[in-house]
Amino acid sequence: MPQPSRAKQQTLQIKFWLFGLEVSYFVVNYVPAPIWKLMVLIFDVMMFWFHKVYNILSGRSATSRYKQDLQNAQSLEEWSFVASRLDSISGGELWRQNFISNKYDYKLISERLHSLRNARENKDFPHLLTLLRSSLLRNFGGIAEKELYTRAYSGTKTLIETYVAEILKCLIFINDFEYKDDYTNSVNSFNQLKLDFFHDVRQTYGSTALILQGGSLFGLCHIGVIKAMYFKGLLPRIISGSGVGAVVAAFVCCLIDDQLLSHLVTLSKQMANLPDEVLDKRSGKVVENVVVRGFSEDTLNFMKYTKSTIKHLTFEEAYLSTGKVLNIMVHPTNSSAPFLLNYITTPNVMIISALYCSMGSGVLVENAHLYVKDINGDIKPMDYPEPCIFMTPHEANTYMGITYTRLTELFNVNHFIVSLARPYLAALVGNGLRHSSTWYPKRVLRTVMGLELQHRIDMLNRSGLLFGFIKRLAVDDKTPTTSTSEITIVPHLRTLVKDFTRIFDVSRSNENIPYWVLVGERSVWPLFPILWTRTAIEFTLDDLYNNQRTMR
Repeated sequence: MPQPSRAKQQTLQIKFWLFGLEVSYFVVNYVPAPIWKLMVLIFDVMMFWFHKVYNILSGRSATSRYKQDLQNAQSLEEWSFVASRLDSISGGELWRQNFISNKYDYKLISERLHSLRNARENKDFPHLLTLLRSSLLRNFGGIAEKELYTRAYSGTKTLIETYVAEILKCLIFINDFEYKDDYTNSVNSFNQLKLDFFHDVRQTYGSTALILQGGSLFGLCHIGVIKAMYFKGLLPRIISGSGVGAVVAAFVCCLIDDQLLSHLVTLSKQMANLPDEVLDKRSGKVVENVVVRGFSEDTLNFMKYTKSTIKHLTFEEAYLSTGKVLNIMVHPTNSSAPFLLNYITTPNVMIISALYCSMGSGVLVENAHLYVKDINGDIKPMDYPEPCIFMTPHEANTYMGITYTRLTELFNVNHFIVSLARPYLAALVGNGLRHSSTWYPKRVLRTVMGLELQHRIDMLNRSGLLFGFIKRLAVDDKTPTTSTSEITIVPHLRTLVKDFTRIFDVSRSNENIPYWVLVGERSVWPLFPILWTRTAIEFTLDDLYNNQRTMR
C-alpha cells in the first residue's frame, strides 16, 4: 500500500492542528461559564483518581516524595510549586474549591461577599460603609479558625480567599472615592468622614504583635522568620522579644525599610566578614559559650553586629525614625522596675542597655543596668528605689501572659504571632497548624508524649534538679495557649546531630548563618495562608488610615 508523501503528512498535521484550534476557540468563547467550571471540576476529579490509581499500581507514593521536596525547598517559589502539586494529587485542591465546611459559616461569608461586591460595583458608598463596619472582624464567620488551614498546603477555602480579597478592594474603593454633594456639605467634611471610618474600623479590628521568644543557641532562626514575613509584606509593626529574640527585634525596629531590606539581603556576607578581633575561634572558648553561657558563637557575633548597627538609639528615637514599635522584656528582681520596655513606658532608655538586661546579669556584662539619655544627650544609669538585678529568661521562667496583657493595654493588640527559636521542640509544641493528613493515632500519641515530657521537665525545674545546660534548652517563658488569637512558629531540624554540631563550628559561619536563616524561613512558608487571612486587612487599614491623615 503506497505511503502518503512527506508533504501530504505535513498538510494533514497542519489541518489537524487548525481543527484543534477551532475547537478550542469554540469551547473557550461559547461554552457558558457554569458548564466551563463544571468541566474543570470533572477534569480535576479525573486527574485526582488517575494519580491515586497510578500510585497504587506503581507502588510509589508521590505524596511522600512531594513532602520530602517541601522540607528541602530552597525558596518560597519552589515551596509553593511543590505545595500546589501535592494538593492536586492529595485532594487538597478539590477541598479548597468546595466552599462547604462545618468549620466556618460559609453561608454568611457567601452572602456578605455578594453584598459587598454589589455595593462596590454599584458605587453605593453609604451602604458599603455600613457593610464594612459590621464585617471587619478578624474571625468574621470563623474564617480565621486554624482547622481551615491544615487540609491543603497552598491555601484555605477559595471562598475565604475571595472574601478577604473583596474586603481589600472595598477598602481601597472607600479610600479613592471622590467627593459628592449627596454625602456631606464640603470636601473637608467628606475626607473627615473617611478618616473617621478608617480610625473606627482599625480600632475595632485590633493589632498584631510578633513575639520573638528566647532561642539562645538557635536565635538566628528568628532572622529567617523576619525575612520571610517582610518579603511577603506580612511583618507586624509591633515586635516584642526577650533574650536573643530581643536582639533580633531591636535589629529590625531600629532600621527603616530600605535599610532593613539591605541588611536582610546581605546579612550573611556582612556577618561572615566580621573583623578577626570580633571572632573568637578558640575551641575552648566556644564550648564555654555554649555550655556555660548558652550562646553559640554565631549568635554572639550577631549581637555585636546589632550593637554596631543600632548604636546609641533610645526607644523613642527608634520609633520616631522607623514607625515600628519595639518592646523588650526584662526580668528584674525589683518589682518597681519596668518589665516591658518601649517608647511609651521607657522612651529615653538606651536600647543597648535594655538588651543587656534582657539577657540577664553575668551573660554579656557582669552587672546589667538600664541607662537613659537626658535632654542634653548625656547618658546616665537609671535610678531605682532599691537594688535591682536582672535575671536571665530561663532563671525568671516568667509567664508570658503578663506581656500579652500589657501589649493589649498599650497597643490594642488582639492577635499574636509567636516565634519559638527552639527547633528541638518542634515535634512537641502543638500550634494547631500541622497538616491533618498525619495518621490520627500518631498525632494523638505525639501530643500526649509532648505534654508528658514538658510536664516532667517542669517538675524537675521546680525541684531544682535540672542541669543548667538542659534548663537553657528546655525551659523558656511560659506562653499562654489560645484557640484563635495566637499562631506559633517553630523551626524544624532535619538532621538533629548534624544541626547541633553547627553551634560548635565557628570556621564555617558563611555556611551556618545562611542555613539558620533558611530554617527560620521554612518554618513560616506553610503559615502564609493563615497569616494573610488574619493580617492583610489590618495592614491595609493601617496604610489607608495613614494615607488619609497625610491628606489633611
